[in-house]
Amino acid sequence: MIKMIDIKVKDQYSQILDAKAVLSTRLMEQAEAGTPVFQHIDHIFVNGEMIQPSIEFLYESQNSSSIYKVIEA
Repeated sequence: MIKMIDIKVKDQYSQILDAKAVLSTRLMEQAEAGTPVFQHIDHIFVNGEMIQPSIEFLYESQNSSSIYKVIEA
């Protein structure tokens, strides 16, 4: 089961954008109580592009040179 939520992301130029995040309920069930929501994100959608996490909870676009970090979930 998946759940989609509204989030805000910031790119490497400090531009803040609205985005969507897909949460994995499997990850949420396995996680300890009290862990931040961003640790349960399977992937995000920014400007219609699905972006998988790369390293350290950063999301690198394959269509542009942007790298995103979740700042609000």
